[in-house]
Amino acid sequence: MATAEVQPEAQAKTMQAVVLEKYGSEDYLSVETVARPKITADQVLIRIHAASVNPIDWKLRQGMLKWVMPDQLPGILGFDVAGEIVEVGYSARQQGWSVGDEVMAFSSKTLGGGYAEFLDVDAAYIVRKPDGFSYEESAGIPLAATTAWKSLVKLGQLRDGDDVLINGASGGVGTFAVQIAKALGARVTAVCSADNHDLVRSLGADELIDYHSTPFTRIDHSFDIVFDAVSKSTFRDCRRLLKPTGHYVATLPSVENVGFSVFSKLQKQSCHIVLARPDGPTLKALAALANEGKLRTIIDSVYPLNDVAAAHRKSEGGHVVGKVILNVVPDLPFQETNQD
Repeated sequence: MATAEVQPEAQAKTMQAVVLEKYGSEDYLSVETVARPKITADQVLIRIHAASVNPIDWKLRQGMLKWVMPDQLPGILGFDVAGEIVEVGYSARQQGWSVGDEVMAFSSKTLGGGYAEFLDVDAAYIVRKPDGFSYEESAGIPLAATTAWKSLVKLGQLRDGDDVLINGASGGVGTFAVQIAKALGARVTAVCSADNHDLVRSLGADELIDYHSTPFTRIDHSFDIVFDAVSKSTFRDCRRLLKPTGHYVATLPSVENVGFSVFSKLQKQSCHIVLARPDGPTLKALAALANEGKLRTIIDSVYPLNDVAAAHRKSEGGHVVGKVILNVVPDLPFQETNQD
């Protein structure tokens, strides 16, 4: 009995990928020929059309998160991708996956592995590409939207009618957070540059604050959830904004916020640090919102895979509106490799 369904192009032994040789600048990222992944029974092999660049990628590249994630260099960055399945393991096939399915995925590998032509992914962490979404739009969803969902729904315990403040509302995570909060019935106050107010209002924000003119930590209002999607504040800064049982969530594990997260377990107001990990049920919920027209991807810019250094500079420079995407297929078209 065959153990896997395979598309002929998936039988080649090598692929093109962006390899990070050592920690440091974006100049240490280079396109190289590497071994193509082999899948297990529970996995599928995805031919990647587009991948997403997230701040965690360049933080890993710089070595900023060595204390969180073990050294895996040389390695391939990139946690979220969209593409088509070209090989299916036996168990994954029993779950209904087939060669040719168009999917988006959140990789569970330590560094991701998505800056490449192919990626092996556990079937538990893939969903079908939302209807009408491009590969680029789909690739922008998994990590950023999962971060927003976990921050609001799981850590913030978001309920219908809650008052939510989102700092960094025009960024990759923030644009999804605004939409998720509105889809679940919250009233959203969004903090971003005035230049992006029209965009964020179109995503559903009820109130907008220009951080250039008004520090959000000084406003006179209380919230059920304060979600700092760009981690420019601390629990200490935002505590006065929280209702008696309110939740503060940040995306970076600063020493101060980690300390507050431990201390707040004894308090009614809580402090949380979000670290998104692959989560099949969450990805399904996000795909459902996208199919219902309640979630869309805002794309700032798209780069070919061999211009990944520029994509990192763009993301690292800040002020990105929505997502930075790597377009894989047009830049590195498939070329079948002769078998030995």
